[in-house]
Amino acid sequence: MLEVSDLDVSRAFYRDLLGLEETLYGESREGRYWYLIGDGARLGLWTPQTGIAGGRGGAHVHFAFAVEDADLEAIGERIVAGGAEIEGPVELGPGRAIYVTDPDGNVVEFWSQDMDAYCRGARQDGLADW
Repeated sequence: MLEVSDLDVSRAFYRDLLGLEETLYGESREGRYWYLIGDGARLGLWTPQTGIAGGRGGAHVHFAFAVEDADLEAIGERIVAGGAEIEGPVELGPGRAIYVTDPDGNVVEFWSQDMDAYCRGARQDGLADW
């Protein structure tokens, strides 16, 4: 979950520019939107409010989406065509990454490392082969 200062601007960034699938499934509160990330994760955008356990959300250093390396260039082109600047691609371990900053200053990374291989290595050896 990210706390955002302008929900409409942030919705346009994540939904329209980045192409994430917006959903309100199971949500009954104002000032909150959810975005489906693959089959097992979601991202929440909330206006300033007190959440579970008194949490306030806030800015994070960055978060990352795992993407196929073959898709990285198209993702970068889509973001630039939408009017945002990207950093990269940069070589990062066995993959490449691009970065874009959202309207609230959160850095979003798209990284092409093979996360299945990384998780297998981490679980088998206790160390990830990166």
